[in-house]
Amino acid sequence: MNNNTLLKITNLNIRFHTYKAIVSAIQGVNLNMREGETLGLVGESGCGKTVTASAILQLIPTPPGEIVSGEILFEGEDILRKNDQEMRSIRGKTISMIFQDPMTSLNPVFTIGEQITSVIKTHQKLNKSKALKKATEMLFLVGLSNPKETLKKYAHELSGGMCQRVMIAMALSCKPKLLIADEPTTALDVTVQAQILQLMNDLKKEMGTAILLITHDLGVIAKMCDGVAVMYAGRIVENGTLKQVFKNPLHPYTQGLLASTPKIGDDKEELITIEGNVPDLTQLPPGCFFSSRCNQFKDICGQESPGYLEAEPGHIVSCHNLQLQ
Repeated sequence: MNNNTLLKITNLNIRFHTYKAIVSAIQGVNLNMREGETLGLVGESGCGKTVTASAILQLIPTPPGEIVSGEILFEGEDILRKNDQEMRSIRGKTISMIFQDPMTSLNPVFTIGEQITSVIKTHQKLNKSKALKKATEMLFLVGLSNPKETLKKYAHELSGGMCQRVMIAMALSCKPKLLIADEPTTALDVTVQAQILQLMNDLKKEMGTAILLITHDLGVIAKMCDGVAVMYAGRIVENGTLKQVFKNPLHPYTQGLLASTPKIGDDKEELITIEGNVPDLTQLPPGCFFSSRCNQFKDICGQESPGYLEAEPGHIVSCHNLQLQ
């Protein structure tokens, strides 16, 4: 990993127009990723993790989605200013994405070989035989013992773990600079989860690919990531290195997440819970969005939205309590 900035998201705001109301899905998100870094984006379901990732690849459906404002700089160029043709040359080549459910992400009417070779031929300009050879090599690289047979099969003929390996092979076939992994182990059993995470780590070291890892599992974050961004109700509330966020969590939401995670050897009879519910994104409250659930609530929390404070170099927090100290 080096210090060169690969991805920089600045003040990203996204909303969705529905029949009933406007949903404010993303509120002023700021993120930075360096080349070769693994950044974990963590938060409850519905907090905006996948929407943020989709915006990076311009996959927000318009309508009903709308990117209201913001900048997404990839290698210094604003992705949001690129047209469809320019984005097609980026997707799968320099930025790839592993979607949440591999069984539905793979096309059921094409063989695995047809799908992988299509990506390779599109971006690497190889003929059919060379693309097939490359696809075979990639399937072997991700741990599938009989890649030539796998290439002939359809998605429904493979297990969930095998489909996930195929997705990783497809995503990494063109050696992208950034891999977005959206809950890559959600539908898999624990043993296969560990294998997939180890595989991603090994391939990252071999290819130097940066990874944006989207998950709600803090254990996965601890195993995989260099940095962590904690998301709540469409906002980044805390951002820092893995050590900074896990050893010294400063936002009450981050503290609650870590306290509610079971740990080996912990003799507590009950886990701590975060009381209350995430606010309705169509009727966001004034002030801090976490204020109604916060155990450190002060009057200002329900009145003004907190800004961002750098508590230590690289450790950014959005919380009034920290700013009042």
